[in-house]
Formats: sequence, C-alpha cells, structure tokens
Amino acid sequence: MLKIIDRYIIKEYLTRLVSVFSICFLIFIVQTFWLFIDELAGKGLGFDTILKFLVYYSPKLIPLVLPLSIVLASLMTFGSLAENYEFAAMKSTGISVQRAMRSLTLFIVFLSALVFFFANDVIPYSEYRWLNLRRNIQQFKPSMAIAEGQFSQVGDEFNIKVKKKSGENDQYLEEVVIHKKEAKHSSGNSTVIIADRGELTSEIGSNTLSLVLNDGNYY
Repeated sequence: MLKIIDRYIIKEYLTRLVSVFSICFLIFIVQTFWLFIDELAGKGLGFDTILKFLVYYSPKLIPLVLPLSIVLASLMTFGSLAENYEFAAMKSTGISVQRAMRSLTLFIVFLSALVFFFANDVIPYSEYRWLNLRRNIQQFKPSMAIAEGQFSQVGDEFNIKVKKKSGENDQYLEEVVIHKKEAKHSSGNSTVIIADRGELTSEIGSNTLSLVLNDGNYY
C-alpha cells in the first residue's frame, strides 16, 4: 500500500516538475538570447554557432531555474492532493502526511546531491567553452565589440562610438570617438580621441583587438 502511494506521489510530482522546469528554462533561454542579441544578430553567424552559444550558456541557468521549478511543482502537487481529498483518504487509513512525503523528501535529497556535482563539474566546463566560443566569435567578427551610433564600453577604460561600419567583417569605421579614463575609479573622461577613419584588426590566435586610426586628433 505504502509503495503504491510513494510511486503515485513521485509520478505526480515528476510530471509537474518536468513541465514547470521546461517552461521556466525556455523563458530563461529566451531572456539569454535577448541579453546577447547585439552579439548574435546581424553578424553573419550560422545557426549551429548560435545554438552552440546557447547550449554552452544554458548549464549555468539550471541552478536558477531548478529551485523555482521545485517550489512550483511542490505547490501544484500537494495542492492537487489536498483539493482532491487524497490526503484525507491517506489519513483515514492511518498514513500521516509526514510518511506520505517521505519518498518525495528522499528524492529531493538525491536531486540536491546530483545538482551539487553538476554545478561543481559541468557548469565550470560549459562556462569555459562558452567564453572560448565568445572570444572566437569576436575574433571572427571583431566589430561585434562596437555598435553603430552609440557608445560601447571596451574594457574598463575605453568608451567607443562610431557613426558607420563597413567592409566584409565591418572592420572599417567612420567618425570614431573614443573616451578614455586615466584612473580606474575616475568619474570623468580625461582623454578624448577623434578620428575620421579607423580599422579593427585581430590576428589569428591572438586575444588582442587592435584599432588603427587615421586623420584624427588626440585631446
């Protein structure tokens, strides 16, 4: 009798947990895509590259999605059991609420241990692959770091604005304005560089993005 009840509660809980987790995870993935839309859209990247980008980023979302999914699935499961008087039926046969929840408690403990090893091993590896892929994309498309018509922060010291980008990889820039902070904690821009033209270059295998400016002034 107790084994049947345990299997029933676990089945009801897992059904709701998978459904809630899938919906929440999809919402977080869409939010991630919009967060990095400037780096992914309009850059000539293939669908497989964008898919890899999201796959490598998704493991770090699981510790955010799973607690919410567990809480919502628990409320839905036990709310349904109480609404259908199934808890009352269990108590009438001598089964306490604590005993009915024991199988689910053991499952949550097991899931917690599994998530711990996942966060300890899988997430750091996926984060490394994600950062490596992001760096490779920026080397393939150096202009991704700079957007047209607005200031883009490059590193901790530079804010760069360009009016227009051109070229096969958008490496040629027009009307470049650079604000540089001399001190790390300075609130103002102590140096301004203005140039009519510029070119972004990045050597293969290098982590350095170079900007060559022409016809400008240094203030």
